[in-house]
Amino acid sequence: MAGKRKADDVAFILGQVLKAMGITVGDRDSWPQLRGRASLAGEPYVYLGTVPLPTAQKLANALVHAESVRRVEA
Repeated sequence: MAGKRKADDVAFILGQVLKAMGITVGDRDSWPQLRGRASLAGEPYVYLGTVPLPTAQKLANALVHAESVRRVEA
């Protein structure tokens, strides 16, 4: 049960980050599914579901931009 709770917390935080980026979890055209789960052994994980290509591109662009900013500042 602790693994599921931990995974739910991570899924919630990820959902909040996506919301701040303008990506709506639960919207078919943005990010349909995001759920916290736990394996039978109790290991937590987050199920991301399928992500539409425009959303995946937006995330990839944000990650590339963040990495380039980090390298410039270092």
